[in-house]
Amino acid sequence: MSHRDEYRQWPFVTQEEFDLVCAFFDQRYVRAELGPTRQIFKIRSRWTATTATSYIEILRLLQLPEDQDELSLAFGKMNGVGSELSDTDVEMNEDTDHEALRPELRRQETECGSAPPQYSLFSNQPYVTYEVHLHPTYRMPTLWFTLHDLPMGEPAFDLDSIYRYLVPEDYKSRLRTAGITGGISAAPHPITDVPAFFMHPCQTKEAMEDFDCSMNDYLMVWLGVVGGCVGLWVPPEMAQES
Repeated sequence: MSHRDEYRQWPFVTQEEFDLVCAFFDQRYVRAELGPTRQIFKIRSRWTATTATSYIEILRLLQLPEDQDELSLAFGKMNGVGSELSDTDVEMNEDTDHEALRPELRRQETECGSAPPQYSLFSNQPYVTYEVHLHPTYRMPTLWFTLHDLPMGEPAFDLDSIYRYLVPEDYKSRLRTAGITGGISAAPHPITDVPAFFMHPCQTKEAMEDFDCSMNDYLMVWLGVVGGCVGLWVPPEMAQES
C-alpha cells in the first residue's frame, strides 16, 4: 500500500495531519543520539492557544563560541525564545553522556507580544530561529526564519543578511530568481505579526509529488527539499529508526 493513502490529499496536509507530522518529527529529535550536535541545534514542538495549532521551532547557533561559558549563556537565552507563544513546551536536558534525554512537560501561561530576548554582553551569539507552520492557503508546511543578535550595525531583518548568513553559495543565484522552492519572501509572522522571512510554498507541491513517504517521515523529506536553501539540514542521526 502506498504511504500516500495515509493522507486525505497527497502531498497536501490537513491541520490534523500537520499536527501529527509535527509530533513525529519532534519524537525523532528526542530519540536521536545527537551528542555534541545538541549544543548548537535544538528542536521544539510548539502549540499556540490563539489558533489551537502546532508548529515546529528550530534554533541553531550561526557559529560555535570558543568559550564553553559563552555557549551555555547563549543557549540559556535561546531556550527562552518563543516561550510567549506557546501553552505547552517540552524542555530537554541530557545527562553526562549527552545522549539520554529527560523530557519534562511544563505549563506556561504568558501573554503574547512580550518583549524579545534582551541583549546580553556575555551571550550575544548570533543565531537563527526557524519555524515550520502550515500555510492556510497552500496547505503545505512553510519554513519561516529570523536572525538574532547579529554584530552591531548588521540589521537582522534584511535580505542581504539572510543571504550572507544562511544561504549557501550554490543556492544564491537560484533563490534570487525564485528557484524550485519559490524563493525567499517577507511577510508578517503568522503568530506575532512581526515582519519575518519565509520560503514561499507556491512550488513545494511539485517538489514533494515525487516522494511517497509516511507521516513519520513527512517533515524529514520536506525539510530535505526546502531547508538546505537557507542553511537548515536535519542531522542524519534523526533519519535513523530507533
